[in-house]
Amino acid sequence: MSTSGVSVNPDVQRSFQRLSDSKEYRYILFKIEDREVVVEAAIAQDELDLTADDYETNSKEAFGHFIEDLRERTDNFKDCRYAVFDFKFTCSRVGAGTSKMDKIVFLQICPDGASIKKKMVYASSASAIKASLGTEKIIQFQVSDESEMSHRELISKLTEKYGDR
Repeated sequence: MSTSGVSVNPDVQRSFQRLSDSKEYRYILFKIEDREVVVEAAIAQDELDLTADDYETNSKEAFGHFIEDLRERTDNFKDCRYAVFDFKFTCSRVGAGTSKMDKIVFLQICPDGASIKKKMVYASSASAIKASLGTEKIIQFQVSDESEMSHRELISKLTEKYGDR
């Protein structure tokens, strides 16, 4: 349980394992409901109806679907959420050339338009959900507006972390 008194539903960890271990899901959205972090949606790759076969283009399309889904569920980014996304990208690495990477991104989404109370509850409950997911498997980002969640922005941050410097 978090310092805010919010607990994490066991389905959160089970769904995350299905994303991280078996790659059954491409992304999962979580919300706080009745003082508990719950799975709001777990979306499989085949539910996204992607047209691109190319690794990076496929990832960009999937991320576009994720952002659109998030926009709808948060009333155009006026509500908080947590999300995990199986992010695929390529980057240049010493001795390996261009490598295909697959990293799980955890997003703590507390938009500027959300109420102060909601932002405080989500911020103080983040440690509980991250502990449930296991932080060794995820890369964490905190975002307060849609521009910080652009595909290009996240690619830039991931490439900086995993590519050549």
